Amino acid sequence: MKKTRIYLLMVAFAAIGFALGMAFDSLFTKSYADERKPETILPAENALETTVTGTSRSADYEIVTIYGRKYIIFSNGNDIEVLNY
Repeated sequence: MKKTRIYLLMVAFAAIGFALGMAFDSLFTKSYADERKPETILPAENALETTVTGTSRSADYEIVTIYGRKYIIFSNGNDIEVLNY
C-alpha cells in the first residue's frame, strides 16, 4: 500500500474511535461517576461547642467539639492546623 492510503486509514480509524468513545463515554463511566450517596442530615443542636481556649509558647489553641468529635486547632498568624483530639 502507498503511504497516503496508510495515513488515510490511520486518520479514519482515529476519527471512528473518537466518535465511538464520545458516544459510549457515559456507558462506562456511569458506574462510578454518577454514584451518589444519600446525604446525612446532622442535628443542628450542639453542632459546635468550644471547650477550651488558650495560648502556648508559639501558637494559640482551641479545643472544639463538632458533632460529637473533638478537635484541637492550633493557629499562629496565617498558619492553622487541625488535629483530632
